[in-house]
Amino acid sequence: MLTKQSRMISCFVCFEKLGAFNKILFFKFTYNNSLNKKTMSLCKLCLEREANKKNTHYLTDAIIRTCLNIEGSNEREKGLYFALDNTNPFIDFNFQRLDELTLETTIGRKPTEEEIENAKSIPFSVDYVFCSDCENLFTDIETPFIQNILPHFRQADLSGLKIVSEADVVTIRNFFHIQLYRSAVCEDILAFSPEFKEKLRHSILQKNGDTSIPLSVTHLQTLGGNAIYTENYIGFTDDKNPFIVFMNDFVIQVYENEDAIKFLPFHGLNEQETFVSAININEESFAFKIFDNAERKVFLNTVIVNEKVKKTIQYYRDMFDMFWRKLFGVDAPVLQKERYIQSLINGDDNNLIKYSKQQVFEFTVAYMAKLFNVTK
Repeated sequence: MLTKQSRMISCFVCFEKLGAFNKILFFKFTYNNSLNKKTMSLCKLCLEREANKKNTHYLTDAIIRTCLNIEGSNEREKGLYFALDNTNPFIDFNFQRLDELTLETTIGRKPTEEEIENAKSIPFSVDYVFCSDCENLFTDIETPFIQNILPHFRQADLSGLKIVSEADVVTIRNFFHIQLYRSAVCEDILAFSPEFKEKLRHSILQKNGDTSIPLSVTHLQTLGGNAIYTENYIGFTDDKNPFIVFMNDFVIQVYENEDAIKFLPFHGLNEQETFVSAININEESFAFKIFDNAERKVFLNTVIVNEKVKKTIQYYRDMFDMFWRKLFGVDAPVLQKERYIQSLINGDDNNLIKYSKQQVFEFTVAYMAKLFNVTK
């Protein structure tokens, strides 16, 4: 288990223009590019047939699409994203079918050539990892959940509810098991043990909704129309037991076995007194934990502030110290560092995570030149 200080979230984030400023709306994990190179390999589910299927979404497209797309559009491949990794404070934008002028208006700067090249990728999909037959199995599992279970959350009034129980355990289990298994196959950050991954694989192939797997799902009630779904997140953390997957308005937590269950607060997602009761294991009905719309906003804001913004601020403090040491041989005075940070923030902490490397370098050079009255 990584310490809190070393935790990493690797994901995509989308910006939407709101009035005169850009606001962080959601973050989404990039897929493993190495899996998109065609090779004569076997399907990662059945392990029998050739992996011949292109464009397999390992997080169900019908669930995540409204979060991925600007204004919550249900159209495929319409959105603006960028890679966000807590080991790297800089952002690499990615986008789909948006003209350069729209991009510049939205993100507040021109996209780089590398970002334009990366834009050709489709988020959360892989080529030649699964076979056509297993893709059909995925569809057979996804369809009843989307048609029969999802409306109970997205089209229902859940006001005042903290728990919603559903009787169709097998449909629900099968659906979330494929999200977990496909993601673990496609994303290194979701580091399941081989034994647990194999257990998931057999459960999916048998479509038995194995209830011995400890599983907790929180639904984030998202009110105000499709555009509000873009405030939600999609991605993975490197926590283990629970492993955590953000999937638009659903947050999945899974443990490899009952003995691995332990408390992880994760910015208010779990509470010490109630987290065990929210875990489904050997259940007769499946319990979803519910966050109302206000709780959802507080939770998501806490995640992004603690997992990214605070760490980014510290990175810039350290970088300013480095500049200062090169000039004077000592760390910068605290007051000077804070003035530098406030200049970067410019009234909104979230501004810190939209800068490119070149922008920060140029800003810092200009700031130091102004500070010491250096002129060209």
